[in-house]
Amino acid sequence: FEIQLTYNSDPIKKFHYSITANISHNHNEIVSVPNTVLYTYGGSALKDDDIIGHPYHSYYGFITDGLFQTQDEVDKAADQPGKGIGRIRYKDISGPDGVPDGKIDYDYDRTWIGSWDPKVEFGVGFNAGYKNFDFSMFWQGVAGNTVSDGWKTYSDFWNVWVQSGFNHPTRVLDAWTPTNTSSTIPALSLTNANDELRTSTYFMESGSYLKLRNIQLGYTLPKAITSSIGIEKVHFFVVALNLVSIKKSWGDNAFTGPDPENFTGNDYSNPYVIPRNFKLGLDVSF
Repeated sequence: FEIQLTYNSDPIKKFHYSITANISHNHNEIVSVPNTVLYTYGGSALKDDDIIGHPYHSYYGFITDGLFQTQDEVDKAADQPGKGIGRIRYKDISGPDGVPDGKIDYDYDRTWIGSWDPKVEFGVGFNAGYKNFDFSMFWQGVAGNTVSDGWKTYSDFWNVWVQSGFNHPTRVLDAWTPTNTSSTIPALSLTNANDELRTSTYFMESGSYLKLRNIQLGYTLPKAITSSIGIEKVHFFVVALNLVSIKKSWGDNAFTGPDPENFTGNDYSNPYVIPRNFKLGLDVSF
């Protein structure tokens, strides 16, 4: 469904304005797919947990359970190749009999962990005029979705990518150490024996955002001036695009990367923000 409301003030007055707001909600659910592609989009045939009943854009992966803090925790945890102090711990959620079996494996310990389709999309537009001045702005946002924050593969790990040729964001400076055990960032390492790039809830973060998509201020020369030189209209304006971006920065699923709008699916290749743009313009009508 989608709802849009608009209010217009008296256009004859020197100061006049209009406000338009819209909000929409879309629910999608896979109800049937051919058996030949039943597990193409995630799920395990051994667990019989295919995509049926889930949104099309859903993530399927492991559930993380913090970092190993002591050797005793490592020894008592489910069998997990590469596990160690300061490494990500994955939850043992199932086995061949449907109950935890003491080991982390690809077939039984993955589950559905979110969807990047937003539950709500919304926008607010404002237009105003006063004498020869005009002003407009438009805010847009989404809420209720989960994105895979590929930026964390750069900002949280020293072992995932080959380190020649680029630096890492400063988050790695807060990585786990024996004297920094409160950190949620794995200990730095030159190897990736724990396979920490695997799709998991470690990378699942809020995709909600609110952005000022555009804001514009303009001025139209008085007709007394333009008509005297044979011009119908002269309009000067300055406009800014993507000037403000607000993301969820609190709670367990806070987005830690630059821009949640850039992350959908398991794409780790586009970690950059949408740039701000500033323009000066002149419209002339004869």
